[in-house]
Amino acid sequence: MRTLPHNDDAEKAILGAILLNEEAYDSVSQLVGASDFYQPANAEIFTAIARMKEASSAFTVDIVTLVDYLKKQDRLEKAGGIAYISALTDSNTIISNAEQYAKIVKELSVRRQIITLTSDVNNAAFDESNDIYDVLDSSETSLMRLSEEGSLDKVDYSISSIVSGVIDTMMKRIEGSTEDDSVPTGFQILDKYTNGGFKPQDYIVVAARPGIGKTAFGVSMIRNMIREYRKSVAFFSLEMPASQITVRLLGTISKVNTRNITMGDMSEDEMTRVVDAANSLYPLPLYIIDVPNIKLSDLRAKARMLHRDKHIDCIVIDYIGLIDPGLDPRTPRHEVIAVVSKSLKQLARELKIPIVVLCQVSRDSEEREPMLSNLRDSGSIEQDADVVMFIHRARTLSEEDKQNLAKDSNGRAVLQVTKIIVAKQRNGETGSFKVGYNANTTSFEEVSQNEIFREPVLPDKKGYEKK
Repeated sequence: MRTLPHNDDAEKAILGAILLNEEAYDSVSQLVGASDFYQPANAEIFTAIARMKEASSAFTVDIVTLVDYLKKQDRLEKAGGIAYISALTDSNTIISNAEQYAKIVKELSVRRQIITLTSDVNNAAFDESNDIYDVLDSSETSLMRLSEEGSLDKVDYSISSIVSGVIDTMMKRIEGSTEDDSVPTGFQILDKYTNGGFKPQDYIVVAARPGIGKTAFGVSMIRNMIREYRKSVAFFSLEMPASQITVRLLGTISKVNTRNITMGDMSEDEMTRVVDAANSLYPLPLYIIDVPNIKLSDLRAKARMLHRDKHIDCIVIDYIGLIDPGLDPRTPRHEVIAVVSKSLKQLARELKIPIVVLCQVSRDSEEREPMLSNLRDSGSIEQDADVVMFIHRARTLSEEDKQNLAKDSNGRAVLQVTKIIVAKQRNGETGSFKVGYNANTTSFEEVSQNEIFREPVLPDKKGYEKK
């Protein structure tokens, strides 16, 4: 059996440098931890030094104080004994090379961890009682974490460094010499609310009651992202097949009734418009994953793959309640949603792109303007989300509503005025604005903010409408 990669001399040199000049610990500890040492005695000594430093910043670490500490903790023999510790400073250690010694130890530690990880993955893959996609997700997560933790790049945490970075980015944007990494939605007022669009690492929740247009709003944003801004988008459609989503996209682009497209009942002009819309869609960077009740691990794996291979800028998921986290079926619903929500938030941070998740609003908000407390099944969604938006409109059109339809871009009065409520935003304002819903093409368009919006009313206990 081959010995795992390690370098005893480098490990001893790190410890010797600290014992000769304890200030070396501050720089070394930014690169390695006790678990990075291969020899147990060296890991024991480094742990003792770290605990001594944590106990008191005035604690002087040298051979005498270290041996005394280890004796009191009954760990001296595990640390190699007095003779071993004394010999650490007898080598040709160069104190100024402490960081270089640490980099050598860290690199070998990462190599050992990769070997261990691949061995664990191999064993898990052979065990057929394991779900292979859970194994894949766990492996990718561990490898990603190892990649981040194993980096030897030094991070400057000072406010001066952070301010310099912010100002540098600001000046480049003013000069137009850098691209904005925001993902615009194409709805001008929403983009103003979000300071130019959804930001990398943002977890955005779009919620509404059933039948109000969550999917339509998501598809309309995607339409704008891929056509107007050439952003690459992955759409996880868990409720509708990809063919139906495509029909909606064709309808919203061609302005042809989606029913006519589905039934093939179109005039020559409509057929031409649909074909033109299809041709415009061919080259656009949209990827539709229509796996019903997708497992959370599978979703994360596909998202990573698309981000790696297709460089996607944004993920849209329809909808959170249809994701299977693989928990015990007896797990309470609110706990299930909490696990999924937290995982999606982490995925946005990991991939450094915005993730937009559609969500249902609980029935107790029927016809009333929804609030954060109405987010279905879990308050954790509200806590995790960076942005929460609600779509609000009467479910059915009254005669008054039909008289007040707004006009679309072609001047046809077909748009139902709908309120978008920005109920939460970590880095911006909250408020509301109006958009227009076209039931014929199941899409949303911008409307004048002066358009009439009628608040839905509920019948009272006797069945009469409240005035």
